Amino acid sequence: MPDKTRPQILLLLPLALISCLFAALAGQPHRQNSSKQESKTKTLPISSHVVLITISGLRSDFVTNAESYRLRIPTILSLRAKGSYAVGIESVFPSQTLPSHATIITGSLPADHGVTADYAFDEKGSLQSPQPYRSAKSIKTDTICDLARRGNLVTAAVGFPLTTDAVIDFNLPDTVEEKKDGLSDRPARDRDAHSSGLRNEILSALKSESKATPIGKSERLLSSPEDLFKASAGAYLIEKYRPNLLLINFTSFDAAQRRYGLLSDESVRSLELVDELIKKIIHAAEHARIIEETTFIIISDSGAAKIEKEFSPNVILAQKGWLTSDAQGRIISWQAIAESFGGSAAIFVRNPQDEVFVREVETFFHKQAEKPDSPIWRVIPKRDATKLGADPRVALYLDAAPSYAISSRTTGSSITRSANRTAQGYSPSRSEMRAVFIVAGKGIKSGAKMEYARLIDVAPTIAKLLGLEMKTARGRVLAEVIRQ
Repeated sequence: MPDKTRPQILLLLPLALISCLFAALAGQPHRQNSSKQESKTKTLPISSHVVLITISGLRSDFVTNAESYRLRIPTILSLRAKGSYAVGIESVFPSQTLPSHATIITGSLPADHGVTADYAFDEKGSLQSPQPYRSAKSIKTDTICDLARRGNLVTAAVGFPLTTDAVIDFNLPDTVEEKKDGLSDRPARDRDAHSSGLRNEILSALKSESKATPIGKSERLLSSPEDLFKASAGAYLIEKYRPNLLLINFTSFDAAQRRYGLLSDESVRSLELVDELIKKIIHAAEHARIIEETTFIIISDSGAAKIEKEFSPNVILAQKGWLTSDAQGRIISWQAIAESFGGSAAIFVRNPQDEVFVREVETFFHKQAEKPDSPIWRVIPKRDATKLGADPRVALYLDAAPSYAISSRTTGSSITRSANRTAQGYSPSRSEMRAVFIVAGKGIKSGAKMEYARLIDVAPTIAKLLGLEMKTARGRVLAEVIRQ
């Protein structure tokens, strides 16, 4: 028997196809609009290459008033004139090398990224680590290198703190051993075959280059030959591999002023030679023909303050009966103990839940600070330190008075002469701790001046330049220096 419904179905099929066609056509503009909206929200790169150069211990006023200090730093001043700069950039607390550099590459405060001092402190064992933080694994949040890698960008780092174990395409970490009283000239060993192979590759290339071009007189005078290597290695990486992001840290200036003093002949010469090394890196970008697509950022981790004496709070804690040590100064037991950061110190309490004892310790140090010519400038309670993003385990902090640094010694006099001439680590609100920030090149306004910026603003600004977004950062993009 024939199926009488088949003709009706056949008639309905074209109508269904037409309906689908209209529906498809009606949906097309919506998808196009959606695609346009997505392209609008996607961050486009402003610069193809960003070179971040940090100069440890360089005060902002040494650059803003370079002429009055008679500093010959033409490369740095030229970048400032061509680009944008901040009168002063706020460091972190404590304003030490490693917490500051971790903040520079994460846009986060020490309590967030986990590097709360140059040296880790084991509050249970009452010991400060003899070795500074080195590993990138110490950083508990995203770095700009992590973000760049996920964006398929080529990354490189030369002598930059906290890059050991980092996943960076071309990485030469830990180029000098660090000591608590400054930097030694002893090169640290590379911890993996990749870094060792890259170092050998660069050294081989530099030997060939030095035969063709003898080392200049100024380069032979450099107080830290390791900085010369860093600049040469950075220039080599730029010319051969053209990384999208390159990080370099120069330490010779800070080592010189720590040993010889602020604006001493030795530290001035060191800064002027670092200026020449920056010029070498810029020339490498010219030779690589990427200069027009490169943004340069010159920044310091913090400033530095002149010191003459050291104050040892552990000595008076021992006199109070809250700490005991043996004849060699090794701590046997403690209820309260100080960890030194140079210009400041953290006071740990064995039982932080004992609020009565915490208040007693805080009152004790307030009374010490109120004494005439006290080595304590101010006592920073935990609630205020927390706002600065400092180590949340600490009961309170001490900020040293002018001309004083703070020591972790447990025996002897509580006040002694210092072997160093300068120190970092003070509260970032102090004018001597204001750091340098200069940005110039691709995508940057000429002549823009900011009265104030923060280290936490650097990473999100780099991300913006590279077409990335740093969602984990506390800082903001410094949009006022970017050419729209």
